[in-house]
Amino acid sequence: MGDSITSSKSNSSQNEPVMKGWLFKWTNYLKGYQRRWFVLQNGHLSYYRAENNGVGVTTLTVRRRRRFRHGNQAEMAHTCRGSISLHGALIYTVDACTFVITNGGTQTFHIKAASEVERQSWVTALELAKAKAM
Repeated sequence: MGDSITSSKSNSSQNEPVMKGWLFKWTNYLKGYQRRWFVLQNGHLSYYRAENNGVGVTTLTVRRRRRFRHGNQAEMAHTCRGSISLHGALIYTVDACTFVITNGGTQTFHIKAASEVERQSWVTALELAKAKAM
């Protein structure tokens, strides 16, 4: 699928993301799973419509560049669309590629990875970040 995961195990800075990459987030019954850029950082999992490389520059496909070239839409693509704190969160797997993160009622993220290995990498990183957040 060409999805990329970036993991930095030896963080020299507290603000450096622990992990980032493309995953699919359940949005609703009309749109189903949508591809989103996820960033695990400082005990929070945040997601964006487009890849945000950390210096305010967003990576968009050619098709999406054309779509966002008018007005403020390009800025909207790299604006954080949602975030969930891992402090007290419940993280569990549903099937080989799907996992769920919930904070006990107010927020639930249903996320699908491209492969079982990718899902396990994310779940492991999330569990470690959750332990550090406690």
